[in-house]
Amino acid sequence: MSPFAKLLLVYDGSAEAQAALERCAQLSLALSAQVDVMSVVDAESANAHCAGLLSDLAFHRLEELARSTLDHAVRQLTGDGIVASGYVSFGRLNDVVLRHTQAFNPDLVVVGHRAQARRSRWWGSRSAHHELTERLGGTTIVTVTLPGT
Repeated sequence: MSPFAKLLLVYDGSAEAQAALERCAQLSLALSAQVDVMSVVDAESANAHCAGLLSDLAFHRLEELARSTLDHAVRQLTGDGIVASGYVSFGRLNDVVLRHTQAFNPDLVVVGHRAQARRSRWWGSRSAHHELTERLGGTTIVTVTLPGT
């Protein structure tokens, strides 16, 4: 049995997350590993983007979208013969991933990555996988980008 028996895929339905899903499926099949798929509803950030006016209806729509996106990923993995479980979690992405890794102890965390625009780099905002690398000491993180980025 491979030392990498459990994978965690952070999935939001973006093109980068879709590439990460495909890579995670390849890894899972090669390693005979089960996959936990996590979709995160970050209502706090969404609320900040709309000046604190996020309505209950909008929040429920975010949750509904996360569940639909998660179902797509889990169906795709199980269709490939992979044992997969899905989780919708609420909170800031890095906090939620940290809690999940502490509870379920995955061997690999797979995330999609979008190259930051110059302005974002200039403002000093960091991508999620940089913070995850610092916070998940000892856990292997696989960062997947789109071809050509």
